[in-house]
Amino acid sequence: MSQTRKFLMKKLLTICPVCKKRIFGKDIDIQKIDKNKIVHWPLKYVHCHQHQGVPFHALTMYLDSNFAVRGRDVSDFLKIQD
Repeated sequence: MSQTRKFLMKKLLTICPVCKKRIFGKDIDIQKIDKNKIVHWPLKYVHCHQHQGVPFHALTMYLDSNFAVRGRDVSDFLKIQD
């Protein structure tokens, strides 16, 4: 893993506006994102989580090419099925 990726794993990306969970690069598996395969920035990344008794919700983050969060949106209604 490169030094840049190691840094990004520890980087605080954002704080969820619903539950106040701190979202770091490691929380979104940032090491698995291949920048060479992304053709359109910002990258839309949906992170589903729960924290401190707040039910599951989805935080959509819009990441620029430096993996900085340029926008975010929250969905309280979430249904995932096969």
